[in-house]
Amino acid sequence: MKRFSLIFASFVIGLLCAASVLAQGDVDPRPDGWNGMVLGAGSPDDAIRLFGPPARDRDKIALEPARPLSWLSEKYKEKVFRTLTYKKLHDYKQVRLSFLDSKLVLISLEAPNAELEKNWIDPDDLEKLFAVNFKPHKRKYKSRLPSPSEFQASEPSELKKDEYDYWYDMIAVSENSFIVAIADNYQYSSGLFESPDVKRRKKINARGTRYPGYVSDIEIISRSLALR
Repeated sequence: MKRFSLIFASFVIGLLCAASVLAQGDVDPRPDGWNGMVLGAGSPDDAIRLFGPPARDRDKIALEPARPLSWLSEKYKEKVFRTLTYKKLHDYKQVRLSFLDSKLVLISLEAPNAELEKNWIDPDDLEKLFAVNFKPHKRKYKSRLPSPSEFQASEPSELKKDEYDYWYDMIAVSENSFIVAIADNYQYSSGLFESPDVKRRKKINARGTRYPGYVSDIEIISRSLALR
């Protein structure tokens, strides 16, 4: 009986190790996908198979990206998309998967809030998460980005110090996708005594990495929605 128990325990441990390896294989970083869902290929049925029934399933709606890039055509405003919304999925507060003609065109990720949660995303970690080069960009009212190729070639890899204040974008361009991540670096005012908000911000930025703040949202967008 004891020998059987040991064999069974070894079998279970082996299964768990195999599952762990498979899980790691399923989340290999790539710039045009996330956790097994790939732009231009993934379908609503694939999402439900991977993640289960969504918290919300809406059809015939327009897209609502957190940061609509000037590279996008007006197509995203048309009510022709289906969006599945998941809550608390793979460490993200909310995940929205949007489809056009049953093909994935947009992955929207709401990341943890670094002021309230421990497992947050540093802007410097984006390249590791998606295996693509990101560049910071300070948004200006009614300004347009240069073309994707020009952006890749000429956009600086660092901004001026004060251009990181409050919010800025981290943008990546790949063959099949655009990725825009919103970096939150809100500057709380400090009086005679430092407020808890100011102290938290200092703690967030204490790592001394290149890009300050934390990532609040990530949009992985198919280039099929780009201007022609």
